[in-house]
Amino acid sequence: MAYYSVPAIRRLQLGRELKAWREKAGLTLEQAGGDLDISKSTLSRLEKGQGAIHPLHARAMAELYRLPEDDLVRVVDIAREAKRPNQNRIEGVSVNSYPALEAEAVSVRNFELAWVPGLLQTESFTRALYADSGTRERNHKLHVRMRRCERLRAENPLKLHAIVDETALVRRVAEPHVLVAQMLHIVELSELDNVQVQLLPADIGVHPGLRGAFSLLRFPEDTIGDLGYVDHAAGNLQLVKPTQISQLARRFSTLAKLALSEKESCELLLRLADQLSA
Repeated sequence: MAYYSVPAIRRLQLGRELKAWREKAGLTLEQAGGDLDISKSTLSRLEKGQGAIHPLHARAMAELYRLPEDDLVRVVDIAREAKRPNQNRIEGVSVNSYPALEAEAVSVRNFELAWVPGLLQTESFTRALYADSGTRERNHKLHVRMRRCERLRAENPLKLHAIVDETALVRRVAEPHVLVAQMLHIVELSELDNVQVQLLPADIGVHPGLRGAFSLLRFPEDTIGDLGYVDHAAGNLQLVKPTQISQLARRFSTLAKLALSEKESCELLLRLADQLSA
């Protein structure tokens, strides 16, 4: 398994840029791979950010694709940057996983239909979710989850706007006191300037979010554009096309308008906590 030890978004940025230059040069994957002495499948993986490109290999690609000197230097610099550890990195997670990408994001818009967002979970709630996992797996998942949560209170905190369906909060996945603590924790986090939480009431009926959860991640300006992330039963999808990002952004905006305000959401959380405590 590949582990996250280099900036994931720099890999994505480098792969996308080199792909664009290859296509501009009129070379197919097979043609470029032959000249670079690498397989078509390997080159395809590198262009998707699924492998590290050594600066020397990046230079070879840039020269093959006839990049102007300034762009060649910039591409090689990105390759070097991709070898430097990120201060927010999390040991032991796949380079293409959501936690690896989130570690480098500056803001996240997250809609959850049946799950309390990972960034908002308490340790006890997370333990309950993974109660059926083996000890080693459970401890690893708990470590990753808690490391992710630290970014909300970091010196340069992650900006989070979460919209959560009410049913995700009342599902009995843990003992009542754990659920109560989880609700109060969300209320506490909502007081942070960088955290915005809205609840979608269960009685709202049919809404666009019923088709599933998704996230939109934004990265530093000098890296890559927004990325959409969707989990599904067989894995996940990373969406990068502008049309896909726009569609997810519109859906998120629609859900935000349907959801309760931040104040109303906190009031609902407190009422639900009181009901469970009774």
